Amino acid sequence: MNKKAQMIGQVFILVIAAIVFILILTYGYSAISNFIQSSEKVALLDFKSSLVSGVEQIKSDYGSVRKLSLRVPKKYQKLCIVSSDLSADVGSFALKYPVLFEAWQTGSENVFLVPKQDSPILIEDVVVRDGYFCTGISGGLVDLRVEGGGDKTFVSPW
Repeated sequence: MNKKAQMIGQVFILVIAAIVFILILTYGYSAISNFIQSSEKVALLDFKSSLVSGVEQIKSDYGSVRKLSLRVPKKYQKLCIVSSDLSADVGSFALKYPVLFEAWQTGSENVFLVPKQDSPILIEDVVVRDGYFCTGISGGLVDLRVEGGGDKTFVSPW
């Protein structure tokens, strides 16, 4: 009878160990995925603040041109910037990117990442020749040409 009790005890311990192991794996996976999501949010906020500050710094410096290199989270493939002026001619933008066009029309954002970012990015007093441009993002980096216009900033791909 003693050997039978020892076998039942060993099976019980193995079951408890398996349950604890599964709980640890589940918690670890959850913690890692939350960490990755929060790091992507931080990278997106860093991109947004770098873009806004780069555009604001050169705005009043009429005629000067700078190369603005920005780090973009790796999941995004394209950056689109639309003039902040809602009367800009962006007909082809409306055809190519109807969802982004609708968001731009509300006046709450004019900088878009593809696939669409969660938080809106609005840069006031930005002028884009031809109304808008979209440029590819390679290796998590994008280079923009920013030119001071006194009271506005002209932005284009580098």
